[in-house]
Amino acid sequence: MTRGALAILLVLGLVGCTSGDTDEPRMTPAVPSPTKVDSSVAPCRTNYPATVLPEWARGGFSEAEPSVPHVIGDEGDLAAIVWVAEHPLVSPQSADKSNKILWVARVGAGDGPLEIQATQEQTGQRVSRVVEPAPGPSIVDLPAPGCWSLDLTWGAHHDHLQLGYAEG
Repeated sequence: MTRGALAILLVLGLVGCTSGDTDEPRMTPAVPSPTKVDSSVAPCRTNYPATVLPEWARGGFSEAEPSVPHVIGDEGDLAAIVWVAEHPLVSPQSADKSNKILWVARVGAGDGPLEIQATQEQTGQRVSRVVEPAPGPSIVDLPAPGCWSLDLTWGAHHDHLQLGYAEG
């Protein structure tokens, strides 16, 4: 391959890895945390930085601007607060830690249940989960490590986000 073609491929690869600036953190594939990760599974974010929650997701927190690990849906209508300060979401589930996610809706908070259609991005494996009452607290165990694309529906509302599960 010529240097020119290699340079074009490198630039295209870098352009494909960038995203627009947003005020809210969103899950994007990134270098995995220093957690045990199956090398046969493509890299996926399993660590989530603690950042300030949007105002609509702060109910129940005592701080004026609570900073916790979370992911905001693509439409901005649902937050997944992940309790992963020291340990990531894992698959298979851990005997000593659960995959706890607090779902907070910006709209339709009482319109549950929350229906989750999860697709493992590397294999295409699909599973369904239901959180009731929802949105609200949940344990969401998924059958394999990797990047999971979650289509989320509650009442007439819909959002989408991605979560990474490390090998348990």
